[in-house]
Amino acid sequence: MSNNSFTDGKNHLHGFFMIIALYVIAISILAIFSTTEATEYVIKKDDMQIVSVSHIVKSIDWFNDYNEERIGENILQAQIDNLNITLSNINNKSNSSAVGHNLIKYKSHIDILHSDKTIDGSLSNLKYKAQIENSGYEQSLVDISAISKLIGMYEFVTILLIIGAGLGGISEIAKNKLIGYPAFAAGGIGIIILLLVLFLPSIIIGSQISHR
Repeated sequence: MSNNSFTDGKNHLHGFFMIIALYVIAISILAIFSTTEATEYVIKKDDMQIVSVSHIVKSIDWFNDYNEERIGENILQAQIDNLNITLSNINNKSNSSAVGHNLIKYKSHIDILHSDKTIDGSLSNLKYKAQIENSGYEQSLVDISAISKLIGMYEFVTILLIIGAGLGGISEIAKNKLIGYPAFAAGGIGIIILLLVLFLPSIIIGSQISHR
């Protein structure tokens, strides 16, 4: 009976270490996956930062155009006032016609500036374009922040999985069952976090990000 108990114990240990070996292989594969995901998101973050810079540059350009047109509007209005005064004091018909032509041209440009945002070149249109680009910039900052958190979580998961794989490997090599339990704990936490990041990222990073 004693021999049977000893044999059962050896079989139990053999089965345990077989599970450990398979576990190490599995979480090593997951660690590679997690590292790959983190790397891909780093690339995605770099692309988003380029887009972010593009948004802010375009926003500044449109605001500069808007401010230039505002200054131009004041200049045009001053010219229109001067032309009105000149027109009221001109007796020569040909000169009056030339002044009137310029007056119509300046007023036409003023009318364009005062048009709604659907008209290219209007103040509303320039301001709207600047606001759109600025909104895109602000949204890109939010997305970049979320991506950064996601990268951090993948890196954290990778560390946990590597620790689990390392402890599992030591346990299997040394045939020490006690080291196997921390291996299961570290790897298990890493797997849980990985699943949450993959399927419920809003719980981990506070926002939903689509996965490839």
